[in-house]
Amino acid sequence: MAYLNHNLPPFSAYIRNEYLYDHEKGHGDFTFADVHTVNSLERRALLFECLLPNGVNWTRRPINAFVWKKDAPQYPLNIHMYWDCFSSYVNVQRRNRLANCRAELVDWHGTKRKGTYMFTIDFGWEDKAAMLDTNFAEDPEHKCAHMFRMDDGNFFAYPNNRTIWYDDAFMEERLTGNPGYLIDQNFYTVENTREDSITDDSYFTQWEREEAEQFNVENDDQTPIGPIHQKHKHDEE
Repeated sequence: MAYLNHNLPPFSAYIRNEYLYDHEKGHGDFTFADVHTVNSLERRALLFECLLPNGVNWTRRPINAFVWKKDAPQYPLNIHMYWDCFSSYVNVQRRNRLANCRAELVDWHGTKRKGTYMFTIDFGWEDKAAMLDTNFAEDPEHKCAHMFRMDDGNFFAYPNNRTIWYDDAFMEERLTGNPGYLIDQNFYTVENTREDSITDDSYFTQWEREEAEQFNVENDDQTPIGPIHQKHKHDEE
């Protein structure tokens, strides 16, 4: 798992020019960009890296700096994302089952907006044995960020519990309200749960050892099968 900077399935967008000039100018203007990398810093919003047609590569621009329609409405950053990053270690993957699926995203005001799935950024921890895990990427609960190309021209990154998916061939009745699901606080493991068991140090612990099959055994008519004939050098002398 890479640290801090992570490759993305690249996508084209426009960057709002004020994000190229420290918000001092460029408002209302746009520059074409190829977005190719995401930066994940714990307790900060996802930050993206892009290549511009003039040869400049910009790093660590927030998600609301990018649009795919120049007339996209401007929202606060907390509308584009629901959670900050949980870890600098992430897995980036396009979920095959969700590829090109449509969804409604529910912001913290309860407003629903529609978009199309792009890929998923999933937070974890690289090496718990060598590095003390002090974050909340995996315990007590887990969150991922599904990246969406929104119908209004923006990009959003939302978790499962704020996303209602569409699939005409699969879904019979979509949610219309809170179903009452609760966050699962259980830690699932199978080891150290068999208190009356002893170590299983052999493949044959649970079964009787059977005699291996023999080739030089008596056949059905009780005639012994003779030894394999081999020709040795001294046989020719």
